[in-house]
Amino acid sequence: MDFDVIIIGGGHNGLVCATYLAKAGLNVRVLERRPILGGTTVTEELWPSFKISRASYVPAILSEIVEELDLMKFGLKMGPLDPQNFIPFPNDRSLFTYASHERTAKAIEEFSKKDAASFRRFAKFAERFGETVSLLLLGPPPSMGDLLTIMRESPEMEDVIRQILMTSCKDLLNELFESEEVKAALCMHGVLNTSMSIDTVGTSYILANTIGRTGYKYAVGGTGAVAEATAACFRSYGGTIRTGCDVKQIMVKGNEAIGVELSSGERISSKAVVSNADPKRTFLKLISREHLSDEFAKRVEALQSKGTSLKINIALSEPLDFKAVPGTKIGPQHTALTDIAPSMEYVEKASYECKWGRLPQEPPLSIFCQTASDPTCAPPGKHTLSIIAKYNPYHLASGDWDTLRETAEENALSVLERYAPNLRRSILHIETITPLDMENLFGMTEGNVTHLDQTLNQMLAFRPLVGWARYRTPIEHLYLCGAGTHPGGGVTGACGHNAAQAVLEDWPTIKTATTTPRTA
Repeated sequence: MDFDVIIIGGGHNGLVCATYLAKAGLNVRVLERRPILGGTTVTEELWPSFKISRASYVPAILSEIVEELDLMKFGLKMGPLDPQNFIPFPNDRSLFTYASHERTAKAIEEFSKKDAASFRRFAKFAERFGETVSLLLLGPPPSMGDLLTIMRESPEMEDVIRQILMTSCKDLLNELFESEEVKAALCMHGVLNTSMSIDTVGTSYILANTIGRTGYKYAVGGTGAVAEATAACFRSYGGTIRTGCDVKQIMVKGNEAIGVELSSGERISSKAVVSNADPKRTFLKLISREHLSDEFAKRVEALQSKGTSLKINIALSEPLDFKAVPGTKIGPQHTALTDIAPSMEYVEKASYECKWGRLPQEPPLSIFCQTASDPTCAPPGKHTLSIIAKYNPYHLASGDWDTLRETAEENALSVLERYAPNLRRSILHIETITPLDMENLFGMTEGNVTHLDQTLNQMLAFRPLVGWARYRTPIEHLYLCGAGTHPGGGVTGACGHNAAQAVLEDWPTIKTATTTPRTA
């Protein structure tokens, strides 16, 4: 027997899971396909002296995990982002949102005093909802019935069900606010990390949860600092890591996972296997079909995992000079997360183009300048920029990503240039990662950054599948720990934490099981 547990994938959830298991005394090995740890939670020096968060760029690692693993001791340094968001508009007006809901309401007053009052009421409502949701993060997901029981403890239960579970963020924002700018500024919260349109039922859940749990932070050194600190903690408990090794298949004997086989042909045995890969990749590529029932395999094949994020990484000679808030001296317009979404109609139009497999000519953008708060990631006076251009479909109606990459990049840059005219002359280096690149580079099916779409029918006890939402799988001693499990995407570490608890709960039975020794 080589190890107690093998973790497939060295992303943040895999590392968090591995660390909790190693802390409990298990002999754990992490296997990472790429030569660098972190998965999408990675900082890479793409150009000399420019270190950029190549995929995910704003970590939301839960404070409970940071404290329990003492990640600060292992070098993790986090800083607050406040203002939280900056939203410039075509008429050169702009709106800032803040960690303080009262400060946000004051900013909204410039657009509508009525909307400011409405935001105060909704923010209080969202805070209470966020507190409820937070209790569900570090543990297996409740059933929908249990969730409704929890909500019944609130006197606002009927409003929760109607506003949060049964409406779209478009409908909710139209109900609450009159200013088109205010609605535009908030609607991007409803489609965070998802391919859904703002008119999709369930986006109100994401909107309320995001507003109710405000507190964006940056990691000094980029998001890869989260993976690096977690890996250091893991090693301190005796855990071991191998990079540059690709898992070809999960070995199964009878109905038990007994280890993995690498693409090199090497076999490594273990008492349990935890996959940080997405559910489709795990079951449809790493498990031989003979070990799955036809019914289960068909359910996995039917899971929705449409990737729609185009990531653009840029090295800049100077910060963006926004027309709405002019100047290249670092200010709040640079440190905040920037959303380019001038209206709800604008966002909705892009999502419809994506639905039909077309590139949006005017994609909504989410932007972050790491170096505005953390100058360690670029040479003095220089900067990095991360851009997510939403609604660029993995599945194209015509053409392919090799030929359309430049078009998609140009569409995004043209949009941003209207708000920051100095963009193009400031670009020193640029990399564009398409949804297909996301799949090939980071191993995510269809380039979906949350592994599976975060629609209501694929969240909570439905994630990834009804009956298999508690990190266990039909294969004994095989577990899932990635974003395709509850509570979903985002660099929180919750999926890894929860999967580790499931393994530890089962460990008394696992450790006595008979497994096949290493054969190669």
